[in-house]
Amino acid sequence: MKILQDHKLTIIAGFVLTAVLIGIASATGGGLAADEMLGAAARWGHFLAGITWIGLLYYFNFVQVPSLGGVSAETKADLFKEGSIVRRALFWFRFGALFTVIFGLLLLAGLYKSGGADAISVDIMIGATFGIIMWANVFFIIWPNQQKVIGMVEADADAKAAAGKKALMASRINTLLSIPMLFFMASSAHFPVFG
Repeated sequence: MKILQDHKLTIIAGFVLTAVLIGIASATGGGLAADEMLGAAARWGHFLAGITWIGLLYYFNFVQVPSLGGVSAETKADLFKEGSIVRRALFWFRFGALFTVIFGLLLLAGLYKSGGADAISVDIMIGATFGIIMWANVFFIIWPNQQKVIGMVEADADAKAAAGKKALMASRINTLLSIPMLFFMASSAHFPVFG
């Protein structure tokens, strides 16, 4: 089946299937009211982007980095070149982070608009704060340093090694923060910890 042989077609098909099911729900008396659509789209976008971002964060920390320790310099050069798995993963990682934060801020704005400051719980603020710190690490520490490591920015061997260490530490901080961030994001709607 051609749709499943091309990742772009698979993604498009997933969105089409979602739209069809929403259409069926609307046609049978269910669905969402017009004023609920933006919030639902923002929450769905937040989930999709967040799964992409955190999934790749865990891939880098639990799979790629430990595996690259024993790889030769020649193999690393191949893995880091244009169109490589590493560059593709870093692309989706960055944009997963960006869109997670954008959709998350839209959700916070919606909460504030519907109920003022009282509608924004301590739980969601903990999760959002950690998410924003993690996003800042991606864009201001991890990505600039990874560009040196993978050869997009000119750097000698010592500078690449130093950049790799900085990127790794920021990535490990993000892994650490992701655990309470995910807990408090979920608790805010399902089992409030701070009430």
